[in-house]
Amino acid sequence: MSSAIGFVFLIWLCAGAACDAIYRKCFNWLVISGFGLALGTVVLAPETHPIGIELKESLIGGLLAFGTLLFFYMLGLMGAGDVKFAAVLGAWVGWKLLLPVWALSCAFALVHGLIARYDHKYIFMNFIHVNKEEMNIKRKFIPYVTYMSLATIIVLMLKIN
Repeated sequence: MSSAIGFVFLIWLCAGAACDAIYRKCFNWLVISGFGLALGTVVLAPETHPIGIELKESLIGGLLAFGTLLFFYMLGLMGAGDVKFAAVLGAWVGWKLLLPVWALSCAFALVHGLIARYDHKYIFMNFIHVNKEEMNIKRKFIPYVTYMSLATIIVLMLKIN
């Protein structure tokens, strides 16, 4: 595993997670740079790729993520940034690691959705009072890019050990 490209991948994941958590948006510069780095390392310097996958596995991972999440986007259940980020993430990790990342990120999103739906987020923080009329409706969306990034880091840590 190349530590330099692995560090770049980690920074890319953290940038995606931070942008989604703060702005609830996955910026195009993040998607384009991630896709370029993922395919660039697979094609030009495969020995430096942090996961060590081949071009075929990278493309299958990207297309699988894009095609699957595009369905949820068309149903209005997910944002376009989530779909694009997942496609790039699939290009980084390939389809084999993408499956456990999806499972874990879906679990995180489910817990988030249940907490947000039933307002249990204030059980442990009684001192915080938020006027629901003042909340921006966009702020209620689940930050799925953040959860995909977190799940990727966890899955890769478990894979290494």
